[in-house]
Amino acid sequence: MTLLIRFIRLILFLVLVSATVASSPGPLVAANFVATNAYLAANSTLGRTLAGGQANMTIDVVEPGALYVERLNQLDLRIGKVVRYGRPRSTINLDLYNVLNSDAIRTINNAYASWIGPGYRPTGVLLARFFKISGTFDF
Repeated sequence: MTLLIRFIRLILFLVLVSATVASSPGPLVAANFVATNAYLAANSTLGRTLAGGQANMTIDVVEPGALYVERLNQLDLRIGKVVRYGRPRSTINLDLYNVLNSDAIRTINNAYASWIGPGYRPTGVLLARFFKISGTFDF
């Protein structure tokens, strides 16, 4: 029994474990409508074309800062084993990224025309769960 306990202690000794938790707000939703001179002449009370020879202007349909996409919650883990042989030492690491496999939206298309249908259109999402194996050698 003591031999088994010594073996377990030897395996668990010098095991490095770390985690990173990130929780950040999602991107701001800004429904931008591009109004041309022709549209403004027909649908506004301005009664003239835009000043400065502008061909169009961008109008915010949603009040800035009023609507955000869901939060990004991400958990990353690293497990490393320190291996010593004489004076030098090595570390073998296994990094796990996005452990919870979140599919949070990172960027969206803010053009109002893209809102036709179910809502805003994502243009980028968080990468799926993946891992990396690495090592270091210290002498």
